[in-house]
Amino acid sequence: MRYNRPMHDIENNMAENNRNWKTLLWWTLYAAAFGYVEALVVVYIRRLGAMPPGLDYPAIWASRHLAWNGAAILGEMRRLGVYGTEYGREIATLLLLLGTAMAAGRNGRERLGLYLFTFAVWDETFYLWLKLWTGFPQSLASTDIYFLVPIAWYGPVWFPVLVVMPALIAISLRLLSRPASSPSSSAPLLRPGQTAEEPRRSPANRE
Repeated sequence: MRYNRPMHDIENNMAENNRNWKTLLWWTLYAAAFGYVEALVVVYIRRLGAMPPGLDYPAIWASRHLAWNGAAILGEMRRLGVYGTEYGREIATLLLLLGTAMAAGRNGRERLGLYLFTFAVWDETFYLWLKLWTGFPQSLASTDIYFLVPIAWYGPVWFPVLVVMPALIAISLRLLSRPASSPSSSAPLLRPGQTAEEPRRSPANRE
């Protein structure tokens, strides 16, 4: 009967939520694996640049009598011969994260939620893998080079790890916890003159 549809909607929403949580497990594994790849790239760059394991970037720049600012960071990347390739790789990474979310999401809200979730888990696990392989960061107060796109960003590790990425995860879970379709789209149709409270009768009971 059509008046039993609200319970059907609740069951559909519960099934939808279960699907989302199971799917997030695979997205978490994907993002963590991508974080591993990202960390290895930094491992290679640090070894190419003869950067001592675990040493903070400002200390490395100071040991080379270099200023610590955006221009000096880009200058050192150019000296090492990795600026162009690293700049392009960062853009490619963002496109990979965006592309998978765009392909998997069923609507704009899901696509945004998946992108934010994957980006946040990728960045959080990146620091875990980097710590394992290089000893850096030594603490959450260590300074990291966040991105070279569009300019050199740098700051304390605690900012993305404790503030930005947890906030993105919270937002993404909020977006993904809602059903993909609007509940209003599955509301029962009313015949002319029928109120929302009046159950719709079958043809056999119309007399």
